[in-house]
Amino acid sequence: MAIDLLRYLLGALALIVLQFFLIQEINLGTWIKPMPYILFIFLLPFSFNRFLVLAAAFCAGLLLDAFSNSGGMHAAACATLAFAKIWVDNKLLDPDAIQLQGFRYLTPDFKSFRHYAVYILALTFLHHWVYFTLDYFSLSNFFLVLLVSLMSTLATCLLMLLFKLTANIR
Repeated sequence: MAIDLLRYLLGALALIVLQFFLIQEINLGTWIKPMPYILFIFLLPFSFNRFLVLAAAFCAGLLLDAFSNSGGMHAAACATLAFAKIWVDNKLLDPDAIQLQGFRYLTPDFKSFRHYAVYILALTFLHHWVYFTLDYFSLSNFFLVLLVSLMSTLATCLLMLLFKLTANIR
């Protein structure tokens, strides 16, 4: 368990460093701001304590906030994502059935890629919507927040899929 925890911690730190030093420096326009560092939240197994998942997500967001001087926006969005992931895992998915089939977390191999894509897209959109709502912080910019959240969600999901394919994470 300690080795798994260390492996997840190092993976999260690597994704945060990659996010801060590489991905934030790439200018994709004003509407696309990918944040693939949230991949580590999706890779946390169902067997982890839910408070540990919330704390890890919050601390990762806080660490990125400290680097990028974003005032807690990443921490709030990551904590929301972790809370929603825990709720979806417990209410809409059957973690016991997934674990009985040998999976530690939801993968495309469990049911179908469509099921997995809806799960990832919905939770990533929630993260981005919270982040950009706090970033723009204006009701008059509702449609702009929605557009930026949608475009960034697509870019983030494509990058997370690329990371998973190249790293062959299972």
